[in-house]
Amino acid sequence: MTVMTVVNVALDVPLNRCFSYLSTTYIPNGTRVLVEFGKRSIVGFVWENGVNRENPDCALEKLKPIIEVFPDRLSDEVISLIKFTAEYYCYPIGQTLFSAIPGLLKKPKLIKARKNVVTADTTETESISLVNVLAIKLTKEQTDILNQIKQHFATYHPSILYGVTGSGKTEIYLELIADTIANNQQALVLVPEINLTPQLLTRFKRRFKNIPIYTLTSSTTPSARTEGYLGAASGEAKIIIGTRLSVFTPFKHLGIIIVDEEHDGSFKQNEGLRYHARDLAVWRAHFNNIPIVLGSATPALETLYNYKLAKYTLYKLTKRGVNAAVLPTVELIDLNMAAAVDGITDVAFNAILQRLELGELSLVFINRRGYAPTINCYDCAWVSQCHNCSTNMVYHTLSKDTANIREKQLKCHHCGAIQKVPKVCPKCGSQYLRVLGQGSQKIEEVLQNRFPNARIFRIDQDTTKNKKAWQELYKKINNNEVDILVGTQMLAKGHDFHNLTLVVGLNVDTSLYSYDFRASELLFTQLTQVAGRAGRGSKPGLVLIQTNYPRHELFQFLIKHDFALFANFTLKQRKALTLPPYTYYAVLRASGKDILVVMEYLNKVVDRLTLIVPKGIIVYPAVPAIIQRLKNRERAQVLICAAKRNELHNFLAKLTEIMAKPKSGITWNLDIDPLEI
Repeated sequence: MTVMTVVNVALDVPLNRCFSYLSTTYIPNGTRVLVEFGKRSIVGFVWENGVNRENPDCALEKLKPIIEVFPDRLSDEVISLIKFTAEYYCYPIGQTLFSAIPGLLKKPKLIKARKNVVTADTTETESISLVNVLAIKLTKEQTDILNQIKQHFATYHPSILYGVTGSGKTEIYLELIADTIANNQQALVLVPEINLTPQLLTRFKRRFKNIPIYTLTSSTTPSARTEGYLGAASGEAKIIIGTRLSVFTPFKHLGIIIVDEEHDGSFKQNEGLRYHARDLAVWRAHFNNIPIVLGSATPALETLYNYKLAKYTLYKLTKRGVNAAVLPTVELIDLNMAAAVDGITDVAFNAILQRLELGELSLVFINRRGYAPTINCYDCAWVSQCHNCSTNMVYHTLSKDTANIREKQLKCHHCGAIQKVPKVCPKCGSQYLRVLGQGSQKIEEVLQNRFPNARIFRIDQDTTKNKKAWQELYKKINNNEVDILVGTQMLAKGHDFHNLTLVVGLNVDTSLYSYDFRASELLFTQLTQVAGRAGRGSKPGLVLIQTNYPRHELFQFLIKHDFALFANFTLKQRKALTLPPYTYYAVLRASGKDILVVMEYLNKVVDRLTLIVPKGIIVYPAVPAIIQRLKNRERAQVLICAAKRNELHNFLAKLTEIMAKPKSGITWNLDIDPLEI
C-alpha cells in the first residue's frame, strides 16, 4: 500500500498561506518542486511536511500530487530568515520567498552545474598567505579598533564603525575579512548602490588575489546572480559584495557581515516586500552568532539610538587615514549678500578657477537632474505638470553623452513619461514660456560657458546608466583627464578622488523646511558625505555651501564637522516630538483610479481599527499621499504609531485579519518602519 505524505508548499501568490500537495516520498523542507496550481505548472518550495497516511480520506484524495522534485534546497537559516521577514514586514510567505531568490530558481528547470570562477587550488595555509597580499600599514586608531572587533569573532557583536570621511573604514573591513577567510569562513558586504561597487571591487580584488569574489547588483545577469547565490551556498564564494537583495544570499560558513554606508536609504525596498536590508543583516548576524559592522561617517539616528540603548558597540575613527590628509574647511556663501547668476556665485566661480589653474579637481554638487525643475507661462502661471502624476515635469535638453534623447523635452522623474516642450502655453496660448531653476544639465552648461577649455563631466542617472560609464569615468579621473565634476547625490558618498580639493554645494536650502521630519538628517548626511570628497589626499580641501540661511543650526554643525552634536541635537528634538526612533511607525497605503473611492475604503478600515485599538497605539485618519497621483493611481494612507515595537506588530497582525474587502481596482500594502511618509 502506497504511503501518502501531505506536503505544504510555498508559492508565489498574494495569499499568506501555503498549499497542500501529496507526495509518495519524504521531501525535506526548502526543496524546490514543480506543482500544478490552477491550470498552470509552477515552481514552489516545500515549507512544511505533514504526516504519513496509509488510508487517505476523501479530503486528501482531492489533493494534487507533486509533479517534479528538483535537487535544489534552501538552507535552514534561509528558511528562518524568510519566515522572520514575512512575519515582521507583514507580507505573504510565498511572495517573501520568491522576492529573495534569483530569477532562474523560479523557473521549472534544472540549474546547470556552475563553472568555476577565479579561485586558487590551495591549502588552507596557502589561502592565509594569499589574503594578506598588498596589506597596508594601519594607523593606531585603525589597529586598536580592528583588535577590539577581532576579539568578538564567533560571537554576535553588532558594532557601529563611525569614521570621518576618508578615515579608512574600508581598510578595517579588508583586515576583518582577511581574518574571516583565514578561518575558512565567508563574508557578506552590503553596499547601498551599484555605483559604489566598481571602486570598492577594485580594492577587494587587489587585496584578495585568487579569492572567489562575487558581486550581486541590479546589473548582474540572471546566470551570474544564480552562480553567486549557489557559490555562496556551497562555500566556494568567499566574499559576496552586493546591494540590498544580497542580504538573502545563502552561505555555508558565514563569518562576518559588513554594511557599508549603513545610513543610506537605498537599503530600504519601497515596493513589493518593503524590507530594510541593514536590519535583516543584523538579524542574520544574531542568528549565526557572528559580528556585524555598520560603517558610516553619518550613522542613521535609529542606529545611534541602538547604541544609546547599549544594544550596539560604537567605534570611532576621528582622523583621516592618509598622512597629511585633514578634513576640509567648510565655508558658507550667504546668498543674501552674494548674488547667484544661473545658480552660481562669483565666489564659487573664482574658487573653481583657482583649482583649474592649479590642475586640481572640483566637484559642483546639485541634487537635481535635468536642465531645470520645470517650465511655466509668464502670463498665466501655467506649470508643466505630468498627466500621470501630481508632480511637475522636468525640462531636459540634449546632452553630448545621451544622443538618443531629443533636443528638448519634458520628462517625469516618477513615471518616466516624456513630452515635447510646447511652443506656446497650452492654457492661454502665450509664447512667453520660461525655464525655472537649475538642474545638473543647466549647471554643466553654465560652467562650460564660463570655462570653455575645462574638461567637465556630469554624473547623474541620465549619464551613468551602466557600469561601463563609471569605469570610464574612474579611469579619466585617475589619469587627471577631468577638471570639473557636476554631480547629484550619486557622487556624494563612497568615492575616493585624491586630486579633488574643492566642493561647491548648490540649491541645498529646499531640504531645510520640509514636511518630512527626516529632512534635516538627510540634508546633513548628504552635505557631510559630499564635503568628505574634498581633501582626501595630501592637498587641503575646501567646501563652499551656498545658502540663504547661513545661521541655521544645521550649517553651524556642518562647519565644525560635529556630527555627534548634530545627532544629539536632532535626537533630542525627536524625543520631544515623540518621533522615531522614540516611537514606531507603520503606514497602510491604498491606491486606485478614484481618490474618493480610495479614501472611502481607508476610512472604513480606520473605523474598524478604532473599535479594537489598544492603549499605546494611535491610528491617524486617512489622508491623501504627498504625491497623490502616481503613475495614474490615486493614493492615500493611514499612519499607525506605537510606543513599543512588539505592541505595533501584535496590532498589525489583527489589522490584516479585519481589513475591509477593497472594491475592484483598489490595492493596499503595509510599510513597516517606513522611510517615506
